[in-house]
Amino acid sequence: MTICVGNTSLQRFLPEHTDLLYDLSNRPEVRKGMSKSAEIPYESHVSWVKENLIEGNNVHLFLVIKENQALGAALIKNITQDSAELGIIVGDSIAAERMFLTSKLLAGILFYTFYEMKLQYLNIRILLENSKSIATAKKIGAAFQVQDETYNHFLLEKTKYENFPLNKLLLKRYQPFMHSNLNG
Repeated sequence: MTICVGNTSLQRFLPEHTDLLYDLSNRPEVRKGMSKSAEIPYESHVSWVKENLIEGNNVHLFLVIKENQALGAALIKNITQDSAELGIIVGDSIAAERMFLTSKLLAGILFYTFYEMKLQYLNIRILLENSKSIATAKKIGAAFQVQDETYNHFLLEKTKYENFPLNKLLLKRYQPFMHSNLNG
């Protein structure tokens, strides 16, 4: 399954993407944006992938892959009947900026969450010092909920998402849609 967003494809994670995700997740610029900044051991990564992405279905992860390298990822986790939690990972910021990658990841994963999964609420946790992501959460209509010692917590409601100007602009500009990738 692929989310097509403008000229960018967000590919649903497949087992053969394990090493691409590992490389992306352990890039220094990605690790510094995580609550645990230490490099992830390969065995731990493989175990997490197997449990959450291959055998389990409570994490939906999509990758932007270019020239056999994952440039970014968007994931939905902690899925309930009407809500989930959003995660966005962007690697090389120069390449990402050239592709408008963050806006495409957001447009695609928000479309998927609210229109394909038909969820009503999206929880977003952002590290306290990550001012760019905090600003982005506010720009897409997410409402600040609470701050703990590590994170700012935001909530994006589907009705607010649908009526927020930036989201309308991204939907119009990129016109996201789902593609099933069926062979044959």
